[in-house]
Amino acid sequence: MAKKHQRATFEGVQVSARFDNARHTPDTDSLFRNVDSLAITAALSPSVRRTVRTRARYVVFNCPYAWGMLDTHASYVVGSWVSASFPRGGVPEEVRDKLVRKFDTWALKVGLWEKLRTMVRAKTTDGEAFAVFYTDPTIVDRKNRVTLNLAVIECDRVESWSEAVTRENETDGIRFDPYGHPTEYRILKYHPGDYRSIKNIKYRAGEWTKAANVIHYFDVLRPEQVRGVSDFVSALEIPADQKSYRSSVTTSAINAANISGVLETDQLAECFDDEDAPIGRCAMEVKPNTVFQMQRGALVTLPEGWKVHQLQAQQPTSLYPDFVRALIAEMARCISMPVNIAMCDSSQHNFASAKIDHTVYGDKINSIRSTLATKVLDRIFFKWLEEYAVQERIDETTMEALADVEWLFMARGNADVMKDASADNTRLGNASLSYETLYAKDGKDWKREVHQAVSERAMMLAWWREACRMNGLPEDTPCPFFAKDAAAKKSAPTEDQVEHESQRNRNPNNRAKVN
Repeated sequence: MAKKHQRATFEGVQVSARFDNARHTPDTDSLFRNVDSLAITAALSPSVRRTVRTRARYVVFNCPYAWGMLDTHASYVVGSWVSASFPRGGVPEEVRDKLVRKFDTWALKVGLWEKLRTMVRAKTTDGEAFAVFYTDPTIVDRKNRVTLNLAVIECDRVESWSEAVTRENETDGIRFDPYGHPTEYRILKYHPGDYRSIKNIKYRAGEWTKAANVIHYFDVLRPEQVRGVSDFVSALEIPADQKSYRSSVTTSAINAANISGVLETDQLAECFDDEDAPIGRCAMEVKPNTVFQMQRGALVTLPEGWKVHQLQAQQPTSLYPDFVRALIAEMARCISMPVNIAMCDSSQHNFASAKIDHTVYGDKINSIRSTLATKVLDRIFFKWLEEYAVQERIDETTMEALADVEWLFMARGNADVMKDASADNTRLGNASLSYETLYAKDGKDWKREVHQAVSERAMMLAWWREACRMNGLPEDTPCPFFAKDAAAKKSAPTEDQVEHESQRNRNPNNRAKVN
């Protein structure tokens, strides 16, 4: 229990200090009644993680906004593909280009980028994603000779034989060495929820797989954490609140649109006393809970002395869009996604405010990509390179140079493309931006792109000159494809003009005239 007061003496003055949230009052005890001091491995026990991830999956599959956020998030993080790049020097150009082409071919063959998006979705929803390397001879063809493949499995399949495992080197289906590094993962043959596992206990058996053949991708929130938890763990009740509120508002609006209400009267229901003498104004007697069916577009008569009081919608339907927007913004904050992306609606944003929100989300995506590059893509590439290097007989020096692989992700779209292009041209002109960085923003290798662009321009110019020669035109006829270049060259001063102007400026008589 934390001490309420901490006393210290400074230069003979006694100071009493305390934290208000460390005090025990009815309010704080009620607010923090669920806190505990469990270790992260105990807080994220198998039963807790199972409950959280099943609820997270339920929310994603039953809330359109959650489904859209998850799909958009995976698309933004991974994109269509990711390109491998290597620093200049150390790797011959022909070796590097061939290796990149072969890796791209293999990646398309095994569906690597689709599997990577699946891992991002699983990590966001379940809290973690697993992938296992295996040999697959069926993917070998004329373009690809590497048999390596990758299987993405659900985290439910990684577990110990029992939750009550007491081995010091095993935690929740993972064995560790004395330094805390995973050495093996226990992977079940089938999913625990598979019908084969339910009917026959032998299918619950698992095999210990070496950590070198397993990729475990999750975010470490606390020190000594070994399993992940859903990114939506703090927002799982929000879709339920939104769905409940939507149903209430919809029901209220439907009831208000129908002719519905209650019968009321300010007259007595009994008109006569015991001696059948009249007693003032009276209304026809109506039994309680009597229901009258009223048809649309028809005139309806009511019992004598009664009138209809129509029900009014008391729900604040005008505030419903703002309420939903607030809920979605709260849930999207778990992955730093702006609300206009989460809702696919920017009607309440101007360009500047939307761009500021996207900047925060862009920083989050860059952070995720950095983790993906080191924990997932590097592992995949080096595993692929082991087999490819044997086939191509790559020497040890080149292998060391290839270890400096970099991953170029595709840039996210921008609404103001012309402004970005103008900024890039300016920065290229003043040498504050390199071509390597410029093309890396689009996930492209600058050497390949520049080489392709130069080859295209040279080929187009050769075809143009050949066409001019065949049609009797001078070979130096300006090519229409390079009209801008020709105009810039025409407007630029020649060397003679520059020299003449320089001599003119050096002439003291000319300077005197200017002065």
